Amino acid sequence: MQNNQDVLLKVEHLCQYFPMEGGELKAVDNVSFDIKKGEVFGLVGESGCGKTTTGRSIIKLYNITGGSVFFKGIRICAGKRSYQDAMKSAKKEYGEKIKNASSEAEKSQLKAELDQIIVENKAKIKAANFDQKNCDKEYSEELVKKLNASYQPAIEAASGEEKAKLTAQYKDALRKAKKTKLVTQIQMIFQDPIASLDPRMTVRDIIAEGLVIQGERDKKVIDEKVYEMLELVGLVREHASRYPHEFSGGQRQRIGVARAIIMNPDLIIADEPVSALDVSIQAQVINLLNDLRDKFGLTILFIAHDLSVVKYFSDRIGVMYFGKMVELASSEELFLNPLHPYTRSLISAIPLPDPIYEKQRQRIVYNPLADHDYSVDQPSFREVKPGHFVMCNDAEFEKYQSILK
Repeated sequence: MQNNQDVLLKVEHLCQYFPMEGGELKAVDNVSFDIKKGEVFGLVGESGCGKTTTGRSIIKLYNITGGSVFFKGIRICAGKRSYQDAMKSAKKEYGEKIKNASSEAEKSQLKAELDQIIVENKAKIKAANFDQKNCDKEYSEELVKKLNASYQPAIEAASGEEKAKLTAQYKDALRKAKKTKLVTQIQMIFQDPIASLDPRMTVRDIIAEGLVIQGERDKKVIDEKVYEMLELVGLVREHASRYPHEFSGGQRQRIGVARAIIMNPDLIIADEPVSALDVSIQAQVINLLNDLRDKFGLTILFIAHDLSVVKYFSDRIGVMYFGKMVELASSEELFLNPLHPYTRSLISAIPLPDPIYEKQRQRIVYNPLADHDYSVDQPSFREVKPGHFVMCNDAEFEKYQSILK
């Protein structure tokens, strides 16, 4: 959608379907967006619209059905459904053409074209399988190359104790680099702070688990990093030896934030991190995320259903409905010029602490069958204004452009 060299995450035509009795559940259907380095991208919509599934698909908790996800320019998720569907439709289409062909030469030509389409799509499926399985390995190999380039000349030039010290550092860094996965540069803060923490592990073990998996063996280094993270999120060192059930909901969510931050990620997926908390605690957690964003230069995918919170925290906002992205714009633009009827419905539902306004507030009810006529002209995701995308057909596109003028 936007060709920017600072794009950290790019999601292209993401589809996540789940098998169910009598067919498939299209939890996420053809969703595309990108997130630039250092920004907060809000993803909003009602419960069940596919927000959380989108986040979980990006972090590879699910194998995606179709589309691609690029992180740091490397494809980390690749679905095969679109290529398989292309082969099926080509076989059906060319089967009819071959059947109705008037000459053997024409039949041969059509068969050659069909074979070419099949070969191309099989190659794409093979590339998708390779990228899905080898993205972490390639990233690790690249880290090893960089380490060799930086340490080897210094080790060769050094002598005595300095050489021994550098060699030890190099071996330790090399062991960690070989275990590092690209997907660990994306961390997730889960919605339920109770269910996302292991009740049998201490806070210290929960926060340090990622470091241990990555290959850190020095207990002193692990402890210091855990204490640093605890203090960073507003807790104290003494909390490290306690268990999750000993904390309040807000404190548990802070532990979840510390667990994500300790891995020094480039992207954090915050899946409704404040929805299970009291209003006053919500503000504290949002402010904490804001401070961490400024301190570490974090990029955040912020998933929520509360538009007022998302407006305060996000640079750009994507609105999802029924598994599809229906509108995407900057936070200011979306609230100034909401175009899609569903977006207008969500904004009309935001309450304000003003009794006079609340008496006059008119709720907009979204009814897809009444608001759209897609019987002839099907909708697509279009840019109605630079940076402002809406799901619409030709007639709606012209209508939205006239509204903006």
